[in-house]
Order: sequence, then C-alpha cells, then structure tokens
Amino acid sequence: MKPFDQDLYDENDKVAKEAVRDLIKYKWGFESQEGEKYGVDLVIAGGSGVWYAEVERRHNWVGVFSYKTVHVPYRKKKFFDKFEETALFAVSKDLSQTMWARGKDILASPVVNIDNRYMKNEPFFDVQVGLWKTVQLLPF
Repeated sequence: MKPFDQDLYDENDKVAKEAVRDLIKYKWGFESQEGEKYGVDLVIAGGSGVWYAEVERRHNWVGVFSYKTVHVPYRKKKFFDKFEETALFAVSKDLSQTMWARGKDILASPVVNIDNRYMKNEPFFDVQVGLWKTVQLLPF
C-alpha cells in the first residue's frame, strides 16, 4: 500500500474537501461534515438519509478529462465496503470541476496493477469514465 505522505495531504485534502462540500451544499442543498480521522472524508445528510463521500484531488486532470477510465486506489475499497451509500469525488487540479461515481460501481470494476511514482504494482479499480458524472464546481 502507498505510504502516507503528509505534504501531499496538506496540499490537497482541505481544498478538495471544501470544494466538494460547497458543491453539495449549494447545488444539492445538503449539509455535510468531516468524517472521522482515518475514516470516510465527508458525511452528508440529505435526500433519502445519510450518505458518504470520499474525496481525491487529481493533479493529472487539467481541462477536459481525456481518459477512458478512472483509476481508483484499491485501498479505498474499505470505505465502499463499509458504507453502501458512498461516492468518490475526483476533483480536478485547478478545483474547477469534479466527477463522482458510486462506490458500488467502483467495486464492480476490474482491478489492475499499475506502476506509479509512489510505488510499483499498486492495485487500482479501473472504472469506465461513463460511470462518472462530471459537475462544475463553484462558481456555478
């Protein structure tokens, strides 16, 4: 598993979660709060009850998302297994847009192993881009 990197966390976590929280509040009218430490990122109250969101910032996404699949780290599986109503929000580098997919669609996707700058042979869910919904972030 990829080791935790405090610098990456500090650079990305707060701004990406704030962007998604604003989207959830102003676009859909739902309130959200931070999840527990080491738990899912956001807990959202609204709609048919409570649901959950995991948030990632994608530095390789600038402008139009031009890939056919989205790689979701396999280590995120624990959140999708624990809470059935969990979505993953992938936020663009410039924080102008996000795309989200349901955990059940991510879990149903094939797993591939990929070498990246952080580790070799890291497992990822290989999720078809058609399973994601893209949304403009603030300002709407």
